[in-house]
Amino acid sequence: MATLTLNYDERNIIAVKAVQYIQSLGVFNKEEGLPRTTSSFKKSIQEMEAGKTHRLQNTENPLAEILQ
Repeated sequence: MATLTLNYDERNIIAVKAVQYIQSLGVFNKEEGLPRTTSSFKKSIQEMEAGKTHRLQNTENPLAEILQ
């Protein structure tokens, strides 16, 4: 038995349809892989909601304001 790993963009409709077609043939078993990691965008949204971000009042010297 061989193992095949597919990496594809789940927003790409053609790729999703191709994978669904391959699965519909019934000769392949789908195994759950590694848990999905959250994207950088989702991580940043979670950090904003958790209050881990800092809003600058002055953009002239941001480092000095952050270190205060």
